[in-house]
Amino acid sequence: MLAGAQVIISLVVGLSVLALITGVRAIVAPGEPVDHLQQFLDSGSGASLTLRDLEMRASFYQRVVRPVSAAILQRLGRLAPQRNIEELHRKLATAGLLATLNVVDLLGLKILCGVFLGVLAAAVIYLSKSQSLIVVGGLGVLIGLLGSMLPNLWLMTRIKSRQRDILRAMPDALDMMSICVNAGLGLQGAMQIVCENWDNPLVEEFTRVLAEVRLGRGTMEALESMGQRTGVKEVMSFVLSLSMAYQLGVSIAKVLPIQAEQMRIARRQKAEETAREAAIKMLFPLVFLIFPAMFAVILGPAIPQLMETMGTL
Repeated sequence: MLAGAQVIISLVVGLSVLALITGVRAIVAPGEPVDHLQQFLDSGSGASLTLRDLEMRASFYQRVVRPVSAAILQRLGRLAPQRNIEELHRKLATAGLLATLNVVDLLGLKILCGVFLGVLAAAVIYLSKSQSLIVVGGLGVLIGLLGSMLPNLWLMTRIKSRQRDILRAMPDALDMMSICVNAGLGLQGAMQIVCENWDNPLVEEFTRVLAEVRLGRGTMEALESMGQRTGVKEVMSFVLSLSMAYQLGVSIAKVLPIQAEQMRIARRQKAEETAREAAIKMLFPLVFLIFPAMFAVILGPAIPQLMETMGTL
Protein backbone atom coordinates (compact mmCIF):
# COMPACT_ATOMS: atom_id res chain seq x y z
CA MET A 1 0.00 0.00 0.00
CA LEU A 2 2.80 2.38 0.90
CA ALA A 3 4.62 1.75 -2.37
CA GLY A 4 1.39 2.24 -4.35
CA ALA A 5 0.67 5.51 -2.58
CA GLN A 6 4.17 6.76 -3.31
CA VAL A 7 3.80 5.85 -7.00
CA ILE A 8 0.45 7.70 -7.23
CA ILE A 9 1.89 10.76 -5.49
CA SER A 10 4.89 10.74 -7.83
CA LEU A 11 2.65 10.56 -10.92
CA VAL A 12 0.40 13.37 -9.72
CA VAL A 13 3.36 15.59 -8.85
CA GLY A 14 5.04 14.87 -12.18
CA LEU A 15 1.94 15.65 -14.24
CA SER A 16 1.26 18.79 -12.21
CA VAL A 17 4.81 20.05 -12.69
CA LEU A 18 4.65 19.32 -16.44
CA ALA A 19 1.33 21.12 -16.92
CA LEU A 20 2.32 24.02 -14.67
CA ILE A 21 5.60 24.61 -16.51
CA THR A 22 3.78 24.43 -19.84
CA GLY A 23 1.16 26.93 -18.72
CA VAL A 24 3.72 29.37 -17.33
CA ARG A 25 5.80 29.05 -20.48
CA ALA A 26 2.73 29.88 -22.57
CA ILE A 27 2.19 33.02 -20.48
CA VAL A 28 5.76 34.27 -20.24
CA ALA A 29 6.98 33.39 -23.75
CA PRO A 30 4.09 32.30 -25.95
CA GLY A 31 5.34 30.65 -29.08
CA GLU A 32 4.23 31.67 -32.53
CA PRO A 33 1.74 29.29 -34.14
CA VAL A 34 3.30 27.17 -36.80
CA ASP A 35 1.61 27.58 -40.18
CA HIS A 36 2.37 24.23 -41.76
CA LEU A 37 0.46 25.07 -44.94
CA GLN A 38 2.49 28.24 -45.48
CA GLN A 39 5.70 26.30 -44.91
CA PHE A 40 4.51 23.74 -47.40
CA LEU A 41 3.77 26.40 -50.02
CA ASP A 42 6.99 28.34 -49.38
CA SER A 43 9.13 25.25 -49.63
CA GLY A 44 8.44 24.94 -53.37
CA SER A 45 8.72 21.17 -53.19
CA GLY A 46 5.15 20.07 -52.86
CA ALA A 47 5.80 16.95 -54.86
CA SER A 48 8.33 15.60 -52.37
CA LEU A 49 6.98 16.90 -49.04
CA THR A 50 3.69 16.25 -47.29
CA LEU A 51 1.97 18.00 -44.40
CA ARG A 52 2.92 15.08 -42.17
CA ASP A 53 6.58 15.66 -43.00
CA LEU A 54 6.24 19.32 -42.08
CA GLU A 55 4.52 18.45 -38.82
CA MET A 56 7.27 16.02 -37.94
CA ARG A 57 9.79 18.84 -38.36
CA ALA A 58 8.29 20.59 -35.33
CA SER A 59 9.82 20.03 -31.91
CA PHE A 60 8.61 17.35 -29.52
CA TYR A 61 7.25 20.08 -27.24
CA GLN A 62 5.02 21.52 -30.01
CA ARG A 63 3.84 18.13 -31.25
CA VAL A 64 3.22 16.26 -27.99
CA VAL A 65 3.81 18.16 -24.77
CA ARG A 66 1.91 21.34 -25.60
CA PRO A 67 -1.33 19.66 -26.86
CA VAL A 68 -1.42 17.22 -23.93
CA SER A 69 -0.81 19.92 -21.34
CA ALA A 70 -3.42 22.20 -22.97
CA ALA A 71 -5.98 19.40 -22.79
CA ILE A 72 -5.17 18.80 -19.11
CA LEU A 73 -5.53 22.51 -18.33
CA GLN A 74 -8.89 22.75 -20.08
CA ARG A 75 -10.28 19.65 -18.38
CA LEU A 76 -9.20 20.85 -14.94
CA GLY A 77 -10.54 24.33 -15.65
CA ARG A 78 -14.03 22.98 -16.36
CA LEU A 79 -14.17 21.54 -12.85
CA ALA A 80 -14.18 25.02 -11.30
CA PRO A 81 -17.43 26.94 -10.49
CA GLN A 82 -18.88 28.90 -13.38
CA ARG A 83 -20.08 31.95 -11.43
CA ASN A 84 -16.66 33.63 -11.62
CA ILE A 85 -16.12 33.13 -15.36
CA GLU A 86 -17.18 36.65 -16.36
CA GLU A 87 -15.14 38.27 -13.60
CA LEU A 88 -12.02 36.31 -14.56
CA HIS A 89 -12.60 37.18 -18.21
CA ARG A 90 -12.77 40.87 -17.30
CA LYS A 91 -9.57 40.64 -15.25
CA LEU A 92 -7.75 38.88 -18.08
CA ALA A 93 -8.87 41.61 -20.48
CA THR A 94 -7.68 44.29 -18.05
CA ALA A 95 -4.34 42.52 -17.73
CA GLY A 96 -4.03 42.23 -21.53
CA LEU A 97 -3.70 38.44 -21.45
CA LEU A 98 -6.68 37.34 -23.53
CA ALA A 99 -4.44 36.77 -26.55
CA THR A 100 -2.33 34.19 -24.71
CA LEU A 101 -4.51 32.96 -21.83
CA ASN A 102 -8.22 32.25 -21.56
CA VAL A 103 -10.43 31.68 -18.54
CA VAL A 104 -10.25 27.90 -18.77
CA ASP A 105 -6.45 27.99 -18.81
CA LEU A 106 -6.39 30.30 -15.79
CA LEU A 107 -8.74 28.04 -13.84
CA GLY A 108 -6.60 25.07 -14.81
CA LEU A 109 -3.49 26.85 -13.56
CA LYS A 110 -5.21 27.60 -10.25
CA ILE A 111 -6.15 23.96 -9.79
CA LEU A 112 -2.69 22.79 -10.83
CA CYS A 113 -0.96 25.16 -8.42
CA GLY A 114 -3.20 23.96 -5.62
CA VAL A 115 -2.73 20.28 -6.44
CA PHE A 116 1.01 20.59 -6.93
CA LEU A 117 1.73 22.51 -3.72
CA GLY A 118 -0.76 20.46 -1.69
CA VAL A 119 0.59 17.10 -2.83
CA LEU A 120 4.19 18.26 -2.50
CA ALA A 121 3.64 19.54 1.04
CA ALA A 122 1.72 16.41 2.05
CA ALA A 123 4.44 14.16 0.59
CA VAL A 124 7.21 16.04 2.40
CA ILE A 125 5.36 15.94 5.72
CA TYR A 126 4.40 12.29 5.26
CA LEU A 127 7.92 11.18 4.38
CA SER A 128 9.25 12.96 7.46
CA LYS A 129 7.08 10.54 9.53
CA SER A 130 6.49 13.16 12.18
CA GLN A 131 2.73 13.57 11.78
CA SER A 132 -0.33 11.36 11.41
CA LEU A 133 -2.21 10.89 8.15
CA ILE A 134 -5.03 13.19 9.29
CA VAL A 135 -2.61 16.03 10.02
CA VAL A 136 -0.79 15.39 6.73
CA GLY A 137 -4.05 15.51 4.78
CA GLY A 138 -5.24 18.66 6.55
CA LEU A 139 -1.99 20.50 5.98
CA GLY A 140 -1.91 19.35 2.35
CA VAL A 141 -5.43 20.67 1.74
CA LEU A 142 -4.63 23.97 3.47
CA ILE A 143 -1.44 24.53 1.51
CA GLY A 144 -3.23 23.48 -1.67
CA LEU A 145 -5.92 26.13 -1.10
CA LEU A 146 -3.25 28.74 -0.51
CA GLY A 147 -1.42 27.61 -3.64
CA SER A 148 -4.56 27.97 -5.76
CA MET A 149 -4.57 31.68 -4.87
CA LEU A 150 -1.13 32.29 -6.38
CA PRO A 151 -2.44 32.80 -9.97
CA ASN A 152 -4.93 35.36 -8.63
CA LEU A 153 -2.13 37.22 -6.88
CA TRP A 154 -0.04 37.17 -10.05
CA LEU A 155 -3.03 38.38 -12.10
CA MET A 156 -3.75 41.30 -9.77
CA THR A 157 -0.08 42.29 -9.85
CA ARG A 158 -0.15 42.21 -13.65
CA ILE A 159 -3.32 44.34 -13.71
CA LYS A 160 -1.88 47.01 -11.41
CA SER A 161 1.37 47.13 -13.37
CA ARG A 162 -0.47 47.49 -16.68
CA GLN A 163 -2.77 50.21 -15.35
CA ARG A 164 0.25 52.09 -14.03
CA ASP A 165 1.95 51.87 -17.44
CA ILE A 166 -1.20 53.11 -19.19
CA LEU A 167 -1.53 56.07 -16.83
CA ARG A 168 2.15 56.94 -17.32
CA ALA A 169 1.84 56.87 -21.13
CA MET A 170 -1.42 58.82 -21.42
CA PRO A 171 -0.13 62.45 -21.25
CA ASP A 172 2.56 61.99 -23.91
CA ALA A 173 0.16 60.06 -26.14
CA LEU A 174 -2.44 62.81 -25.89
CA ASP A 175 0.19 65.44 -26.74
CA MET A 176 1.16 63.53 -29.86
CA MET A 177 -2.49 63.06 -30.80
CA SER A 178 -3.08 66.79 -30.31
CA ILE A 179 -0.20 67.63 -32.68
CA CYS A 180 -1.53 65.18 -35.27
CA VAL A 181 -5.07 66.58 -35.03
CA ASN A 182 -3.78 70.16 -35.41
CA ALA A 183 -1.88 68.97 -38.49
CA GLY A 184 -5.14 67.89 -40.10
CA LEU A 185 -5.54 64.24 -39.12
CA GLY A 186 -8.67 62.81 -37.57
CA LEU A 187 -8.91 61.02 -34.24
CA GLN A 188 -8.35 57.58 -35.76
CA GLY A 189 -5.39 58.84 -37.79
CA ALA A 190 -3.81 60.36 -34.68
CA MET A 191 -4.27 57.10 -32.79
CA GLN A 192 -2.69 55.25 -35.70
CA ILE A 193 0.37 57.53 -35.56
CA VAL A 194 0.74 56.81 -31.84
CA CYS A 195 0.48 53.08 -32.49
CA GLU A 196 3.17 53.24 -35.18
CA ASN A 197 5.71 55.07 -33.00
CA TRP A 198 5.26 53.56 -29.54
CA ASP A 199 5.01 50.17 -27.94
CA ASN A 200 3.25 50.04 -24.55
CA PRO A 201 -0.05 48.80 -23.06
CA LEU A 202 -1.83 52.00 -24.14
CA VAL A 203 -0.80 51.37 -27.73
CA GLU A 204 -2.23 47.84 -27.44
CA GLU A 205 -5.57 49.33 -26.38
CA PHE A 206 -5.49 51.90 -29.20
CA THR A 207 -4.71 49.13 -31.68
CA ARG A 208 -7.71 47.15 -30.49
CA VAL A 209 -9.93 50.22 -30.76
CA LEU A 210 -8.82 50.81 -34.35
CA ALA A 211 -9.39 47.15 -35.22
CA GLU A 212 -12.92 47.28 -33.77
CA VAL A 213 -13.67 50.46 -35.75
CA ARG A 214 -12.47 48.81 -38.97
CA LEU A 215 -14.85 45.92 -38.28
CA GLY A 216 -17.79 48.33 -38.14
CA ARG A 217 -18.04 49.33 -34.49
CA GLY A 218 -18.64 52.97 -33.62
CA THR A 219 -15.66 55.04 -32.53
CA MET A 220 -17.20 56.21 -29.26
CA GLU A 221 -18.49 52.74 -28.50
CA ALA A 222 -15.02 51.27 -29.04
CA LEU A 223 -13.45 53.97 -26.84
CA GLU A 224 -15.99 53.38 -24.07
CA SER A 225 -15.21 49.68 -24.24
CA MET A 226 -11.50 50.55 -23.89
CA GLY A 227 -12.20 52.64 -20.80
CA GLN A 228 -14.17 49.86 -19.15
CA ARG A 229 -11.58 47.27 -20.14
CA THR A 230 -8.59 49.14 -18.73
CA GLY A 231 -10.27 50.10 -15.47
CA VAL A 232 -8.24 53.35 -15.27
CA LYS A 233 -10.28 56.33 -14.09
CA GLU A 234 -8.24 58.79 -16.12
CA VAL A 235 -8.88 56.84 -19.32
CA MET A 236 -12.61 56.78 -18.56
CA SER A 237 -12.50 60.55 -18.01
CA PHE A 238 -10.72 60.98 -21.35
CA VAL A 239 -13.33 58.89 -23.15
CA LEU A 240 -16.16 60.81 -21.49
CA SER A 241 -14.63 64.12 -22.55
CA LEU A 242 -14.33 62.94 -26.15
CA SER A 243 -17.92 61.74 -26.11
CA MET A 244 -19.15 65.11 -24.84
CA ALA A 245 -17.02 66.89 -27.45
CA TYR A 246 -18.58 64.81 -30.21
CA GLN A 247 -22.11 65.49 -28.93
CA LEU A 248 -21.58 69.25 -28.47
CA GLY A 249 -19.56 69.76 -31.64
CA VAL A 250 -16.39 70.91 -29.85
CA SER A 251 -13.12 70.55 -31.72
CA ILE A 252 -11.03 67.59 -30.58
CA ALA A 253 -7.90 69.72 -30.98
CA LYS A 254 -9.07 71.80 -28.01
CA VAL A 255 -10.00 68.82 -25.85
CA LEU A 256 -6.79 66.82 -26.17
CA PRO A 257 -4.34 69.40 -24.68
CA ILE A 258 -6.66 69.98 -21.73
CA GLN A 259 -6.91 66.26 -21.10
CA ALA A 260 -3.12 65.89 -21.36
CA GLU A 261 -2.61 68.60 -18.74
CA GLN A 262 -5.17 66.99 -16.44
CA MET A 263 -3.39 63.65 -16.86
CA ARG A 264 -0.10 65.24 -15.83
CA ILE A 265 -1.71 66.84 -12.79
CA ALA A 266 -3.23 63.49 -11.79
CA ARG A 267 0.13 61.75 -12.28
CA ARG A 268 1.89 64.40 -10.20
CA GLN A 269 -0.70 64.09 -7.43
CA LYS A 270 -0.31 60.32 -7.47
CA ALA A 271 3.46 60.67 -7.11
CA GLU A 272 3.04 63.09 -4.19
CA GLU A 273 0.60 60.71 -2.52
CA THR A 274 3.06 57.84 -2.91
CA ALA A 275 5.83 60.01 -1.44
CA ARG A 276 3.69 60.85 1.60
CA GLU A 277 2.97 57.18 2.16
CA ALA A 278 6.68 56.32 2.17
CA ALA A 279 7.19 57.48 5.76
CA ILE A 280 4.37 55.26 7.02
CA LYS A 281 5.60 52.29 5.01
CA MET A 282 9.11 52.70 6.41
CA LEU A 283 7.79 52.60 9.98
CA PHE A 284 7.52 48.80 10.16
CA PRO A 285 11.07 47.96 8.99
CA LEU A 286 12.48 50.74 11.17
CA VAL A 287 10.76 49.59 14.37
CA PHE A 288 11.05 45.82 13.92
CA LEU A 289 14.27 45.42 11.89
CA ILE A 290 16.59 48.41 12.08
CA PHE A 291 16.05 49.70 15.63
CA PRO A 292 16.59 46.27 17.29
CA ALA A 293 19.86 45.84 15.41
CA MET A 294 21.00 49.34 16.44
CA PHE A 295 20.08 48.70 20.08
CA ALA A 296 21.95 45.39 20.00
CA VAL A 297 25.09 47.08 18.65
CA ILE A 298 24.91 50.08 21.01
CA LEU A 299 23.68 48.42 24.20
CA GLY A 300 25.22 44.99 23.62
CA PRO A 301 28.60 45.69 25.21
CA ALA A 302 26.92 47.25 28.27
CA ILE A 303 24.60 44.30 28.99
CA PRO A 304 27.22 42.08 30.74
CA GLN A 305 28.27 44.95 32.99
CA LEU A 306 24.65 45.79 33.73
CA MET A 307 23.90 42.13 34.63
CA GLU A 308 26.99 41.98 36.87
CA THR A 309 25.92 45.17 38.65
CA MET A 310 22.38 43.94 39.14
CA GLY A 311 23.77 40.64 40.45
CA THR A 312 25.81 42.37 43.14
CA LEU A 313 22.73 44.24 44.30
